[in-house]
Amino acid sequence: MITAMEIRNQQFPKSLRGFNQDEVKKYLLNLAQDYESLYSENASLKEKIQNLEYELSKYRKLEETMNNSLILAQQTAEDLKSSARKEADLMLEESKKRIIEVMMVYQEIIKRMNIFNVELKSQVSAELELLEKNQKKIEELSNFFYSKDFKEVMESLEKVNLKE
Repeated sequence: MITAMEIRNQQFPKSLRGFNQDEVKKYLLNLAQDYESLYSENASLKEKIQNLEYELSKYRKLEETMNNSLILAQQTAEDLKSSARKEADLMLEESKKRIIEVMMVYQEIIKRMNIFNVELKSQVSAELELLEKNQKKIEELSNFFYSKDFKEVMESLEKVNLKE
């Protein structure tokens, strides 16, 4: 690459019909200044590009880190949901088992209450039968004591007492 200094120091051989040396030098000076300005601007732009590439690299790394964090957060959320589902399923199964156990206990209680009722009914029937027998005996005794024959016996008995 040609430098501004090389442009300034460029010498041209003289010829018979050559160019005006002052004008060539003036043109070369302007050219060198423009070239120097462009070279400076180019160097500045290269530096900016380098800085921007460095910044872009930082942002890409940051983006990658954020993406990894997001993926990790999503995986963690999925793991938590899966764990919560498993725990809920386990709780549901345990609840079902407990409900079945309670229902079996209630069924056993109902069965025992039915047995108790049958036994109580049997006892009550036996007691009722005994009560009815007693009632019949009371009626028989009442009939006997209130019968005409008993009254006669009692009157006779009273008379026996009086005579003695």
